[in-house]
Amino acid sequence: EAVSYLTTATFTAAVTRLNSKYWNEGGKYRWLYMSYVIDQLKRLKVRQSRLCEAGASGMPLSSESFTMDYPKYDLNITPFSIITGISACENELAIEITRRHISSKYFDAFIALQVWEHLDEQAEAFREVMRISKYAILSFPYKWPRGKGHDRRHVGIDDRIISRWTCGVRPIDKKLIHHRMVMTWKF
Repeated sequence: EAVSYLTTATFTAAVTRLNSKYWNEGGKYRWLYMSYVIDQLKRLKVRQSRLCEAGASGMPLSSESFTMDYPKYDLNITPFSIITGISACENELAIEITRRHISSKYFDAFIALQVWEHLDEQAEAFREVMRISKYAILSFPYKWPRGKGHDRRHVGIDDRIISRWTCGVRPIDKKLIHHRMVMTWKF
C-alpha cells in the first residue's frame, strides 16, 4: 500500500500555510528529523491505514495517518482518549471525554516527535503505545541546557530519563539529529 508522505516541497508549503512561530522559526531543523522518520517508516513498510501520529502540531508526516492532536485528544489519559466536546460553563471549560478502545497491535507504527516530554505519565503512555502498535518512533530534546529560551520540560533529558519514560525497553535504532534523539522500537 503506497503511503503519501511529506516531501521537502509539501513541507515547505505547509510551513507557509500554517504561518506559525513554531514552524517558521524551527522548520528547517524539524525537517531534518521528520525526513529521517519518514525514511524509517518506508523501511519498516508501515501501512497507510495503520500509522498513528501523536502531537503532529498540524503537520502529520502522512496525509493518511490517524492523528491524535491536542485539543482533540488528551495523550495524558490512557488508554488514549478522544475529547468529544468542549463547552463554556460559567467562564470555565467543561471537557467531555469518551474513551475509545484501540485494540492490541492495531497500528503498525506510533509516532510522537517532540511530544513525550510534555506528558504527565510518560511510562504509562509508553506501555499503552507498546500495546497498540508494532513499532514506535519517538523524538526527544536531547541534553538541552538551561537557558537559551528552552521550556523547562525540554531541559536535561538524557538516556537515563528516556529509559525511565520508555520502561527500559531498548530501541532497535537511535540517531541524534540536531539536538533531538530519534528512537525506534519494535514490540
